[in-house]
Amino acid sequence: MPVPWFLLSLALGRSPGVLSLEKLVGLQDTARCSLGLSCHLWDGDLLCLPGSLQPAPGPVLVPTGLQTELVQRCRGESACELCVRVIIHLAVHGPWEGLRDEEALGAAADPASEEARNASLQAQVTLSFQTPPFSRCVLLEVQAPAVLVRPDRSVGSVVFDCFEAALGAEVHIWASTQPRYQQEVNLTQQLPDCRGLEVRDSIQSCRALPWISVSADGDQVHLLLAVPDEQRFCVSLYWHQLHGPPKPRGHSNLTGPQTITLNHTDLLPCLCLQVWPLEPDAVRTSMCPFRDDPGAHQNLWRAARLRLLPPRSWRLDAPCALPAEAALCWQAPGGGPCQLLAPPLPRENVTVNKPLELPVLTGHANLCVQVSDWEKLQLQECLWAESLGPPKDDMLLVESRGPQDNISLCALEPSGCTPLLGGASTRAARLGGRLLQDLQSGQCLQLWEDDLGALWACPMDKYVRRRWALVWLACLLLAGALFLLLLLRRGRVKAVAARGRAVLLLHSADDAGFQRLVGALASALSQLPLRVAVDLTEGRRLPPGPSARPRTPR
Repeated sequence: MPVPWFLLSLALGRSPGVLSLEKLVGLQDTARCSLGLSCHLWDGDLLCLPGSLQPAPGPVLVPTGLQTELVQRCRGESACELCVRVIIHLAVHGPWEGLRDEEALGAAADPASEEARNASLQAQVTLSFQTPPFSRCVLLEVQAPAVLVRPDRSVGSVVFDCFEAALGAEVHIWASTQPRYQQEVNLTQQLPDCRGLEVRDSIQSCRALPWISVSADGDQVHLLLAVPDEQRFCVSLYWHQLHGPPKPRGHSNLTGPQTITLNHTDLLPCLCLQVWPLEPDAVRTSMCPFRDDPGAHQNLWRAARLRLLPPRSWRLDAPCALPAEAALCWQAPGGGPCQLLAPPLPRENVTVNKPLELPVLTGHANLCVQVSDWEKLQLQECLWAESLGPPKDDMLLVESRGPQDNISLCALEPSGCTPLLGGASTRAARLGGRLLQDLQSGQCLQLWEDDLGALWACPMDKYVRRRWALVWLACLLLAGALFLLLLLRRGRVKAVAARGRAVLLLHSADDAGFQRLVGALASALSQLPLRVAVDLTEGRRLPPGPSARPRTPR
């Protein structure tokens, strides 16, 4: 069977839609500001340590956004590497009430207060750049004059040139200021590779890279790396992780053509290759050829697993990050669709390989988790199936709490949520009064509760047993009536022999339906020359009747 995603050619040559990049000559980092601001770049890199969030005593400069541009940093005309330029947008945030109060009290006449209000704002901007496994942090000092300082207003931007990065790499950028008023802003970006840039002749890492092609042979996939003459490269195969370092699959040195063989099930969206020349400090080129491939995404969903982490957590395990959302649902016995429960677990994005809390008070065999990719359902697991067994015949009651302590109850059924005291002809509506009694008497299990409502699971076993008991009793009564009619029809009933016979009917007091059915049978038997007696039983042992006495042979 042909597999369309194998028909790939990953040659790292020119592409019709390439992008031309600005060239920066020299290896020195620089910083410049927009009109009105002054800035200074401190020499040397910093340790990338997180700062603390502390309220500022007055208006402060804060970062409000990040932008990036790709440029080339060149040592000469053709010795260039890819570099990321970062633009940081700044604004004034923080409390202004103190200054307004001073003005209202006439403190503006005080020369010291006037000087404080006219002073410029100064901040230290920490810029962090990470491309696993490397990270780098720099410090910029920015000063804004008083004429630009207005509440919640942009004051300008600072441009930093630049962070060197590998082609095809994923980079993470953070910016924060000190004094600090809010959390830092951040940006994640996927850099293009040599195919998307007009840099083939100038960037060293793009010269004479191996030609990579993919072919399929049955259940195997072949990655062919054709190395140019007189070139030596290293290739690394790895799984790219959204959080944490990449997981290596192996690497090897290339001094000639080489073929890497994989199973087709190993093709995942996060399966990537990294290639670099065997020379000191070589910049690495990364590519993930199956990132947007439908077949690779199918393999990823087949490899994903849902697990329960007692007592109330669950986890989605997958080798790659998944674009997925999860929801809690209620699975009735006998199959059928699992009905979504919006209140306890609203549909939300899922982080793979991380424990997630279940917002339920206790586990239940009918509670399941559904995971979808926004297009169709991919995974469903009833997480307590191993410990609590298959789904039970329980009725789920949804309690909604409105304003002024208004409470409404409905039962979740395949047709929707049925009001318990409504006029519907569903099972829940017929048993609505009894279910309310069960809930009030504490026979239902509470699964979830918050200020907006609650979920209750009410057992239905006793109603099922009672229904079948009525059916069996009706069948027995019908069989007895047919037998008596048959005897009457054949004329084999002898009045003399029957006058001395007595019939005792025992029945349970569990339901009024038993009394009506037993009364009907007693009326039918009384038409015969029989003495009929009716009594109640609560499971007591019956005394020996006339039929149990030993008979004297005649």
